[in-house]
Amino acid sequence: SRSPAEVTAEPCARLGARRATTTMAMMDSSCADDDADDGYRQVCERCRRARVVCVCSAVARVLDADGIGAPIRHSTKIFILQDRHEFRRALGSAVCCALALEKCEVKWHDVRDGGGAEVPIPGGTLEGLGVLWPDESAIDLDDYCAMPVGNRAPLNCLIVLDTTWSRAKAMYYAIPWLARVPKYVINPRRRSNYRIRKQPKEYCLSTAECVAQALSTLEPESRAHLVADCFDGMIDDQLEAESRALRAPRMRDRTGSKALRRAQADGTAGTVY
Repeated sequence: SRSPAEVTAEPCARLGARRATTTMAMMDSSCADDDADDGYRQVCERCRRARVVCVCSAVARVLDADGIGAPIRHSTKIFILQDRHEFRRALGSAVCCALALEKCEVKWHDVRDGGGAEVPIPGGTLEGLGVLWPDESAIDLDDYCAMPVGNRAPLNCLIVLDTTWSRAKAMYYAIPWLARVPKYVINPRRRSNYRIRKQPKEYCLSTAECVAQALSTLEPESRAHLVADCFDGMIDDQLEAESRALRAPRMRDRTGSKALRRAQADGTAGTVY
């Protein structure tokens, strides 16, 4: 039988080859632990997860099962702005979007102490941009798609803020140019399947689930709903890994510090048998 590292290595390599045009500042090869000797300790260079719960494997599994076998093609670019806390979070969902979508970019920024003013505008212009943000002026994407093309603003790139609900407002107001970007909202069609992270309200969704619904609404033919399936697969793998870890017997090292202290206490330390 193959180790968890061997099982997940192939999907990582295939997704890496197909995603040659995707820029992922978060996925640094320096994250890899080349000295690790088992799948539970090795880290995937692309998704920064332990090999045994590699997101590349979950994404490849979903896309292969659906017959796509490659990142989902779509016209509207997805630009995910991540804050520093979410970048460090091991179970964030933005990575599912970056791996599953052909035109998705994830950038993280520290917006504290005026850092938001340094966040560049995607593409260098506000034209064609939109941000997924709940606001009184926000347009429901279902209503947007129902408008005649000539009566609606162009939406070539949708910005999504990837942060916790408690920090979302601070991040939004820290980036000055976001106030000038048209706002859009979605009406959640499902409850979040984020079973390992509690949502503040019943219909609050993860970043991946928001992107899946928004892009599916804008481009029904794109099969972007599979992003949510990739997210579900990531959660399934994490829960399965946790279940295996709980079932696995814990081996004690009898030469460890407890054994040494016991030997010192009974005067047998240094004795050779």
